[in-house]
Amino acid sequence: MLKPLRRLSLFFPCVLVFLLSGCLPTQELYVGNKVTVEQVPLERNAAQSGTWQTFDITIDYNFVAKGDVLEISGQAVLGDHQRMVYDIIRSLDIYLFFLDDDSRVLLTEPLNQTLTGSTEQTAFFSYSYNIPDGTRSLSFGYSGEVTEQEGQMYFYQLPLTK
Repeated sequence: MLKPLRRLSLFFPCVLVFLLSGCLPTQELYVGNKVTVEQVPLERNAAQSGTWQTFDITIDYNFVAKGDVLEISGQAVLGDHQRMVYDIIRSLDIYLFFLDDDSRVLLTEPLNQTLTGSTEQTAFFSYSYNIPDGTRSLSFGYSGEVTEQEGQMYFYQLPLTK
């Protein structure tokens, strides 16, 4: 009995996120909202690399901020739970957040095209972005859905509150 209720409680926020993402340009998504998960301080003219990880996803990244341009590359894989329990990625959107001193989103950039396919696949990315004035750190976020014969699961890590 609890599973259908839990699924519904996860379904509606995800639907809201997907609807909003269709109405706003990606760059404006979550602007002004506070990021409460791990953040990476942005150091100018220094190569940085690391791993950003949650229960749902692991992102290995490399980046360098050259002047006002950020060059970032890396890869993302789903967490063990999604890979062991589910077979198919119905959708997976990964975002890069440029943050100010207060951990608020200044700009949101996509790190991938919507990913679909096997839960075992790796999403690779390599982009250059203009760094907004006032950026002090970076963080990541995601929204996705995985399925298997018995059901589906929505998952996300997004800065949804001001």
